Amino acid sequence: MKIMTLNAHSHGVDMPISVFHKNLDNLADCIVQQQIDVVALQEVCQTQGAKIVKEEEIHGFVTVGKGTVIRQDNYVWQLMHRLEQKGCRYSWTWVGIKTGYGIFDEGLAVISRFPIEHAETYYLSHSQDYQNSKTRKAIAADIRIGMQKICVVCTHLGRWEDEEEPFAGQMDQLQKALSAKEGNIFLMGDFNSPANERNTGYDYVKSYGWLDTWLLAGHGGHEVTVPGKIDGWS
Repeated sequence: MKIMTLNAHSHGVDMPISVFHKNLDNLADCIVQQQIDVVALQEVCQTQGAKIVKEEEIHGFVTVGKGTVIRQDNYVWQLMHRLEQKGCRYSWTWVGIKTGYGIFDEGLAVISRFPIEHAETYYLSHSQDYQNSKTRKAIAADIRIGMQKICVVCTHLGRWEDEEEPFAGQMDQLQKALSAKEGNIFLMGDFNSPANERNTGYDYVKSYGWLDTWLLAGHGGHEVTVPGKIDGWS
């Protein structure tokens, strides 16, 4: 099974529409060419004022609960269109976590070549305020692969040093939420934690017994995936 995790940073207040569509095209091409089975996506947004998509136009969507609204520029819905045009049908789920840049529903998503049987979401932060930039959630998708069932969890955690919403507390909440899950669980996402930093987020996650698939694979790149300055980091 091939899996991918990506912080898409899908929308930006100054992002040209041409860049938005180019990024979508590149991601769809990568998924098809690399034959990716499951993708976990963070910072996948939609504009709060965009037109709502009719239910009959949405294919393969598994909701995490009532009230989820998909809008025309929802990054994952747009991605599904591109994959369908390439002859690939994926099952998918998406949830909005908070307001981004004052105008976006910023969310998490899981897409799967195999059927998603059930999806749910959990608050990990103390805050459950949709307008609070530090509100954090995880989304979990139960996926059926033949006779086997796996759970794919996607999250975007806060920073280790945050005194108001610390990483450790969010990871504790996530571990508690997943404690009843059975079978193989793949924990994916943006952990805001450099893997080469000791005694912070990376080591804390591993202290719960999680295995790093990059290490298990035994080969791979040896550089950070996003060098230099990005939003919130330097």
